[in-house]
Amino acid sequence: MNLTVSTIAKSIADYLATLPDTPFAGVAMYEDPNQQGSQPPCMFLQTRYNRLKLEMGGYWLRILGLDLTYLLDYNLPDLQQRYQAAAEALDLVMETFPYSDGSSDGQVLLRTHDRSWTVDLDALHYKFELRERVNIPEAAVKMQTMDLNEEVKHDEQTQNTI
Repeated sequence: MNLTVSTIAKSIADYLATLPDTPFAGVAMYEDPNQQGSQPPCMFLQTRYNRLKLEMGGYWLRILGLDLTYLLDYNLPDLQQRYQAAAEALDLVMETFPYSDGSSDGQVLLRTHDRSWTVDLDALHYKFELRERVNIPEAAVKMQTMDLNEEVKHDEQTQNTI
């Protein structure tokens, strides 16, 4: 299963769209900040940082910091209350979410870590971390062939003394 920001964004969008009684029904979800042509309400997912840490057995711990940004119309009189309600709804449903990369069958649950949210100017920023153990496929074959030419060298001094 591949773990990419594109497939994470699609999985979160699909998950949030199916939740009843949340403010996210019908909200457009973008993979990255859409500066042109986006109409609020909308959401987008940004990568804040990405680290790899080598673990035993050839596996890597991928630590991916993400920012789920929720935008509403800036001129709403109850904008702060709407953002707070959205943040509380995300707190309730984002401990885990179903993930699929679209190419393999089935889904897995991804757990989020270090969740926090802030309202900056005109947007809700819901920040979290994913910590997933992954392996990086290698195209190189670790076992190689070797051409071996065996021959016995005779030393002339040893032959004369015998």
